[in-house]
Amino acid sequence: MLETGDEAEMLAGFTSSDVGPEAKEYNLLRADEEYRNGNVEHSIYYQVKAQFQSTDLRYLTESAELENQRPTAEELIKSATKLEKKDYKSKKFLQNIIKYLQQMEQEKQPKKPINEIPEYLDFLDDVQDPTEGLTRISEKCNSLPQEWCVLQLCKSFNPATTYSVFNEIIASDGAIYLTLLRHCRSSQLGPICLKISNENTANLFREYSTLVERFRRVVTVDPLNMKGKEAKQKYWEELNGFDTFQQKLLADFRDIISPYSFLFFGKRYDCTVVQKQIKATYTRVDDFCLLNQWGTHQRVLLSQAASHANRLEIADLKLICYELSSNENEIQSAYELLKGLASDWAEVEERQPLASRRFPIILVVDERLDHLHWEQLVTVQEFSRVKSLHCLWRLFQNHKSNIKHGYYTTNIKRGMCVINPDADLVNSGRRLRSFFEYWLSQWQHLFETVPNEEVMVKQALQADCFVYAGHGSGLQYVNGRIICRARVRSVVFLFGCDSTRMLGTGLYSALYGAHDYYHGALCPSIVGTLMPALDGNMDTVSVTILSRWLAPGDNKVIPWTHIDRVPWLKNGIIKGKDETTPTMNDQPNYHLGSLCSILSLVQQGKVEPNIYNCCIYVCRGLPAWNLAVEKLPL
Repeated sequence: MLETGDEAEMLAGFTSSDVGPEAKEYNLLRADEEYRNGNVEHSIYYQVKAQFQSTDLRYLTESAELENQRPTAEELIKSATKLEKKDYKSKKFLQNIIKYLQQMEQEKQPKKPINEIPEYLDFLDDVQDPTEGLTRISEKCNSLPQEWCVLQLCKSFNPATTYSVFNEIIASDGAIYLTLLRHCRSSQLGPICLKISNENTANLFREYSTLVERFRRVVTVDPLNMKGKEAKQKYWEELNGFDTFQQKLLADFRDIISPYSFLFFGKRYDCTVVQKQIKATYTRVDDFCLLNQWGTHQRVLLSQAASHANRLEIADLKLICYELSSNENEIQSAYELLKGLASDWAEVEERQPLASRRFPIILVVDERLDHLHWEQLVTVQEFSRVKSLHCLWRLFQNHKSNIKHGYYTTNIKRGMCVINPDADLVNSGRRLRSFFEYWLSQWQHLFETVPNEEVMVKQALQADCFVYAGHGSGLQYVNGRIICRARVRSVVFLFGCDSTRMLGTGLYSALYGAHDYYHGALCPSIVGTLMPALDGNMDTVSVTILSRWLAPGDNKVIPWTHIDRVPWLKNGIIKGKDETTPTMNDQPNYHLGSLCSILSLVQQGKVEPNIYNCCIYVCRGLPAWNLAVEKLPL
């Protein structure tokens, strides 16, 4: 258990990145205490502060510049006291240190000094008061694109796992704090927070902690033992059994979140008919809340449900009303209100199809909840993940000139791929080589060749788009710290097992994924995986995503959805399904500009139907839009 008194006072004065995981625990403990005492806004402040502990300042691109602010050897000597100077003269060791620093300063080229640390690195650095902190958080959230909803997901403090290893922490019981940092009514009403916990959460966390190892045990087989019919039959039975297990796990997950799954719908596209209906909807909601003396918390929840009522089942509408009130008359009145608005929105969507589309939701996900499949709660919704509000704010500040209508807009022309660098994934390498030579012939290709760090940093990560496909995340070929010290221009795809899965770096320590190093280098968007996958399935998903989002080098190629998958999967041969196969010239609407919308199709099982193949792909960072294939519809 954390100490109280002097230690608590000391920890309160530090950012979590200063003193490590114990500060995260302290902030989570304070979040729990404030929530229990009814100070929900103070709890939100401590939750936000707790998430910054993993975004270590040492892993940010600006760190190279911040090093210039360190005092010079001359300044150190001048600032020393008389006693220190006397001690310095008598200590050869200290003299050698100063001599070394002077030598390093002479070797380094002089750089323009920076007067101050960029504010966006830690916008809560100078805040001690929770009320002031929440005001600062609200200011930042209200400065983000108005199209975004920002949901933070945080696991509560558990004293039993304060110094446990990662696997024990994610398997332990705890509540889930679901905080709407920016929502549909943020311009009038502040953030709200829900605490989700019931008798099933303990089992959910325990079962989820075994998911990756269960899958590995099923798919890790010796090819020499798989030639017989019985062995193959057993393999597929076990794989189907894992699929059934994961489907049940996701069903349990949805049941736990289900009263509030409607919060995972983003704002509707902002067209005239939507503006008119939204205004009418909020007026009716406000009148209802005023009549029944409902507070801000209920008003925000009812507004969100009312905005998406036509996408919810009748049973869901009823369940929502029971969460909002215990008064039977209020429950029935709220239900009738939502049912009427569902009909209104259905008519609006029928008149204007654009009204059915929604802007992305940004999920701020606690590292201890990052392995959960949040995108599966509402698969038709576009999502992108970040690990802290600080990370989101920093990416926004550096890329806001390119953010239009809630999307990071890019124009992908120049790209590079690194495919099967170890040359040991024979079938996968053959399939992907055929795709890139066919679809992206204009790109720079690196097949079956290990890239050096200079190629990665100066070529791959400076292209408009970079695709890695091989083992893991590719960090085995380029040191994460080197990535952090670079400035990554590319939208990055990491198609490998566990490529953006959060992993422990020691016993009780901050967790890091490959995406953290890329975000440290201000990479705008990354697509990766949460767990392992079979190479054939991953290849199918990866080329489908790329073909839908990237323009081919020649419009005479066959749309990838019309390719016969069997010969391509077996031998890397590309040919059409039918004799009269169309070309891209015949399919002007094949592409989608929104990368997150393509991942939504994957999450829905429209590319690979098995749940273990479709739920592992996530976008991290800013939601990206490729203007080279589709203009923004707004």
